[in-house]
Amino acid sequence: MKKATKIILTLAVVLVLAGGGFTAYSLMGKSSDEVEEGTTQILTVEAALGTVSVRVEGPSIVEPYLVQDIRSRTSGVVISVPNEGDKVTAGSTIIRFDTTDMESAIRQADLNLEQSTLDLKKAELALDKARKDLADKKRLADQGAVAAGQVTEAQEAVDNAELAVDSARVKVSQSELALDKAKADLADAAIAAPFSGVVLESNARIGDTVNSGAVLLTIADVSRVRLWAEVDEYDIGKVAEGMSVSVTSDAISDETFKSKIERISPAAEVVNNISIFKVSTVLKNDDGLLRPGMSADMSILISSDKGLIVPSKTVSTVRDRSYIDVYENEEVVTKRITIGADDGVNTAVLEGLDEGALVVLPETAAFTLTSGTSSTGSSIVPITVPGTGGSR
Repeated sequence: MKKATKIILTLAVVLVLAGGGFTAYSLMGKSSDEVEEGTTQILTVEAALGTVSVRVEGPSIVEPYLVQDIRSRTSGVVISVPNEGDKVTAGSTIIRFDTTDMESAIRQADLNLEQSTLDLKKAELALDKARKDLADKKRLADQGAVAAGQVTEAQEAVDNAELAVDSARVKVSQSELALDKAKADLADAAIAAPFSGVVLESNARIGDTVNSGAVLLTIADVSRVRLWAEVDEYDIGKVAEGMSVSVTSDAISDETFKSKIERISPAAEVVNNISIFKVSTVLKNDDGLLRPGMSADMSILISSDKGLIVPSKTVSTVRDRSYIDVYENEEVVTKRITIGADDGVNTAVLEGLDEGALVVLPETAAFTLTSGTSSTGSSIVPITVPGTGGSR
């Protein structure tokens, strides 16, 4: 029998199955002398059960879940302050000021309030006397015993006494405010941690004199961490809050963290002429493995389907209907199928295909493959079919 004159080369094919990817096969070549003229070789792959997952990935940086600057609410000398890296507990005192001057200020404010209260009482007594004198003058004036001018003078005395009382009351209020401030300053001499966390930065030392409003510490809650990943405008439409997220970090190579999408930025930032959206997730970090500033990779699960896994290139779609060629009963049959997730390399077939079906791979001109079997049991099988000659 005649032999074909062209050389049939070999090709490595990759088959993707659940949890991994297609296994690459090392296939030996055949010379054209080993292929009979008048036959056609069809390359097929078995449809095997597996999972296809579609993901959007982006780099991110670990940030504390909550960060707060601790500011001084009073002026004074620092006598106690934690160091960077120290852990603090919610409600515990973390900063103390020298209270000597504050306690003296309270005693002075007490004395001032006592004096202003006495001054008010004197003013009130003077007002009562002036009003009684005015009443006496009016009675005598009605009897013609005193001139009308004396009534006028008595009225002016009452008016002045009323003003003196108002002024004394203002001074009492001022003294009360001064006392309240002195007491508040004393209370502010001890600053408590608003939440449990760790000191990221300390700007004060023992003996420093600080002013009100100065930033003394920065503390962070690192029992949870937040990560922000950048997703470009082409993928952001696939991402939604609540989607599953996997996070890995080169610094912690053997750990994968699971979470959900927390939020998506409402507007894009333009970076290198590309519109970028930020996507965040929150992770529990009780063991402290993830530290602020670490780099990590966020992988967002867009879709995932279990089914019969075939190479994406074997599926053709026309008007939202999908088809695939299968070799059965010694012929190639086109079947309509329902597909699920497609990651661009592999597709999950949900309906219309049987497990183990021999799916026909598209032609590769001047190339053929010998059969091989993956580590998961799926096989690549070339079928020799009687024909009119040539290779297919």
